[in-house]
Amino acid sequence: MVAFGRVMSRVVSGTGSTARFGRCAPLLAAFASLALAACAVQDRASGVGRDVWRAAASHVLSPLLALSGARLAPAADRTGTPLPRAGAALLTPFIHPVAAATLGNDLYIADSGAGKVFRFDVTLNVMTAVQPAPAALGARLAVGSDFSLYVLDPPRRRVLRLGRNGQLLATFADDLNLSRPIALAVDDARGQVWVADALYHHLVAFHPLGGAAQVIRLRGDDRNRVMSISAMALARDAIHISDALCRCVAVVARDGVVRATYGHHDIGQPGAIAIDRHQRVFVADVFDRSVKVFAGGRLVDTVPAAALGVREVSDLWVSESRLVIADGAGARVVVMRIALPRPEAH
Repeated sequence: MVAFGRVMSRVVSGTGSTARFGRCAPLLAAFASLALAACAVQDRASGVGRDVWRAAASHVLSPLLALSGARLAPAADRTGTPLPRAGAALLTPFIHPVAAATLGNDLYIADSGAGKVFRFDVTLNVMTAVQPAPAALGARLAVGSDFSLYVLDPPRRRVLRLGRNGQLLATFADDLNLSRPIALAVDDARGQVWVADALYHHLVAFHPLGGAAQVIRLRGDDRNRVMSISAMALARDAIHISDALCRCVAVVARDGVVRATYGHHDIGQPGAIAIDRHQRVFVADVFDRSVKVFAGGRLVDTVPAAALGVREVSDLWVSESRLVIADGAGARVVVMRIALPRPEAH
């Protein structure tokens, strides 16, 4: 399969978009008309033009792909790959995408408006509905290194793990310790699934097969503590938690000890959070509708939502050198390329 990073899309003001596919051109020639039709719908739905996307170029983020919908293939093969020739692929716009995650050519979108999770195939430029994945308000997605899809289902207080073909592989639930699950993270290295509970104010770590391994109480002091949980992301040796009450991000050890907090004077209301392989932290600021980028606890970039081509930042996900932004209010999903860190000046 062709790596997602090789696919580039540029939104053009007015009626459509052009795309440069590089090495993908021979493979995608048969789907050219399909791609152009989908891109046209994306631009009409968003109203985002070339000037806005040029403004998005910061020293950290630059535009790569925008979706306001896609052709919905009526069937998929046993691996979950769409079969566009099985029938007419219906052009399906997103209604309210609340979460998104990607790995390789797979881009998953949880659309709470449609009540479905979709898997968009970047190579084929079509998508399929993932059954039986639910997509309620507050849903969150994660993709494991084995391409398993994890879906946080807040109304049922559980997380589902699904194979790429939609097969249910495991259910993670704990009636005693999960009352209002709000955030999800997958630790492939340790084989754990982490869920944050906003009511009990703690984290629950699950075994790969679904059983709860431990409940992690968050322990801090007067200077460094967690007052609320809005979102979380895993770093190499810690967990970063968005805390809307303290208007900061907390760095928490895996045993629950709060090591530090940062962003007090930079973030108005922290929301979704994601961390790249260089340990840069991307935080959605709900207050001023922007994405703040931190390195070592220091603010290094601020990109307004308008410059990203979105109305709001509902969710963030990082995979390799890509930042995926779900925009519920704008009914679209945007993928940004993450630049390499600048060398330190000596």
